[in-house]
Amino acid sequence: MKTFLLLLCVLLQTLCQDYYQLLGVQRGASDDQIKKAFKKLSLKYHPDKAKGNKEESEKQFQKIVNAYEILKDPEQRKIYDKYGEEGLKEHTQRQQQKQGHFNYNDVFSRFFGGGFQQQKPNLEQSLFSKSDVYEIDMTTINRFFRRDHVWLIYFYKNDDYGRQHKNTWNELSSKYYGIFQVAALNCAAENEICDDEFQVYEFPKVYAYPANIRQEPIEYKQKMEIDQLAKFAIQFMESFVSIVTNDNYEKFIQQEEQHIVLLFTNKTSTPPLLKVLSKELKGKLVFGQVRNSDKKLVEQFQIKNFPTLMVVTEPEQYRGVIYEQNDFKKEQIMKFLREYAYISKKVKKTHQGPRELSNLLIKNGACTTKDTKMCFIIITDDKDYLDILTPLSYHYMKDKIDFYYINKNNLIYSEVFDDVSNFPTAVMIKPKKERYAKLQGELTLSNIQDFLDSIISGNVQFKSMKDSLDLNIFKEDL
Repeated sequence: MKTFLLLLCVLLQTLCQDYYQLLGVQRGASDDQIKKAFKKLSLKYHPDKAKGNKEESEKQFQKIVNAYEILKDPEQRKIYDKYGEEGLKEHTQRQQQKQGHFNYNDVFSRFFGGGFQQQKPNLEQSLFSKSDVYEIDMTTINRFFRRDHVWLIYFYKNDDYGRQHKNTWNELSSKYYGIFQVAALNCAAENEICDDEFQVYEFPKVYAYPANIRQEPIEYKQKMEIDQLAKFAIQFMESFVSIVTNDNYEKFIQQEEQHIVLLFTNKTSTPPLLKVLSKELKGKLVFGQVRNSDKKLVEQFQIKNFPTLMVVTEPEQYRGVIYEQNDFKKEQIMKFLREYAYISKKVKKTHQGPRELSNLLIKNGACTTKDTKMCFIIITDDKDYLDILTPLSYHYMKDKIDFYYINKNNLIYSEVFDDVSNFPTAVMIKPKKERYAKLQGELTLSNIQDFLDSIISGNVQFKSMKDSLDLNIFKEDL
């Protein structure tokens, strides 16, 4: 019966899958011709480019992959040429069982990436290995298809004309890393991609590709200078930043559930870094830009320097937490913003924020031996330091820590602590055990976070208090 099926498949090739026809090549095609045809079709039917049914695209793509996988292997191709698809059925089933679920993302890496390769001619050698430039080839192009940011692509060959812009492109990629994607494509090595996917036939060329894949690319025709190239790419960036003024501020703070991020700036245009942050954190944070010309709003927030980036934690009181680092680097700012990105403003209704440690709170058990939580206390008469406590209380809301502040004139420190005399300062108290640890160093947000993280991980030594925080140690209210 099996022999009959094999003979039938040979006689009636139209009833079986014709791999040569599927790839659009003759039965006597060379390996290079088959590989070139596969590259062209795999780009055409790549599932990440599908505008309709992605599942159907994956099925068609898998057919092309299966055909190429058979025809690129001399032994399997020989069996197929002699017996057709049915002759490979058992072998194919075994291979599928070994491979498991089909993952089209691995296809290009499997067929075109890694392994021993012959030395490429000079024209085909990359100009941008070991740099921040994203190199496009058959193994990496899927990321371009999935782009959600602007891509600026340099199409080149490794000749004198292509090499003249190498340094400019490297510097551009380093300076604007994370803002827009700086990429390159060697069209001598990847001519199918240049011809069939991008339709670029002259070199060197630069094109901008907007995040919206339905938009057409735009050719860059000015001088190859970093500032001009950046300006060209930035104009296509999406922005979710509102211009906030004293007139629209009240409406602006009421329309969203997320925390608000404000950039106070002396620039009239929106910085590209703020644009990209507003896109990547869309739905998690709301971004606004306040110009220094809006003097009333600037004064309300007591902004002295520009630029200043702030997460607004108490919008009605014009208060928030300021980003304290000198360099406005994307990674550092993202780290700063992340803790607010996943906390809705609604949390504040049930969340216990920082409080002044008063006689009444002490009487009700706060920071005494009755208290089951640790007490973090800032001791100061400068209210500017209190801005630090609000984000900390959110960040550590799942930990057993309450946050307080005391005016330095309201406590006789020598009756409680051994080493508290210079202000402002902060201490962590374990009320049940009547032990405390003093913050070392300056009273900054990052320094306090390191201190609290070390306490939570058990890496801070506590010492005994002289006395518990009790009513008798508080000075009379003035």
